[in-house]
Amino acid sequence: MNRNKLTAGLVAAALTVSLVGCGASGDWEERENQQDQTTLDNSLGIQNLKERLKREEDPNAIRYLYLMSFGDIIGYYVTKGKISSSAGQLAPEEDLIKPWNGSSDLYNVDSAKDDGTYGVGDPGIFFFTTDGVMVETSLDYIQSDAPLAIDAPRLGGAE
Repeated sequence: MNRNKLTAGLVAAALTVSLVGCGASGDWEERENQQDQTTLDNSLGIQNLKERLKREEDPNAIRYLYLMSFGDIIGYYVTKGKISSSAGQLAPEEDLIKPWNGSSDLYNVDSAKDDGTYGVGDPGIFFFTTDGVMVETSLDYIQSDAPLAIDAPRLGGAE
């Protein structure tokens, strides 16, 4: 008898699901079709991120970095390679430690920065000019891989 009740319950559930599916709106079906068409192979978002990574990781890429102060462009640098975060570091920012008292608890503690100091890293970015000069700034900026039609003086070197 329990088997018959189980079978009847499954049939009722299947009918309910199929009837609900029949009432789907055109918008729902359209979104579902669009989701089926977009895959990881053809996602424009993924393609854009891959292209950006390829360009950023090119050590010989020339970029134009326009510095801004209070919304005004104050000048630009011609850079070579990647624009990097000044707060980045090579080692992990935190370590997990286990107390000596035999407890199974683990605690997160700040790690030393790459230079052996502790605390928040420097804000801003750093980069290298085409002349090999390292520049670090916390000013706002616009980065481009081609010169922009912005009237601003070139900073840090001759053309």
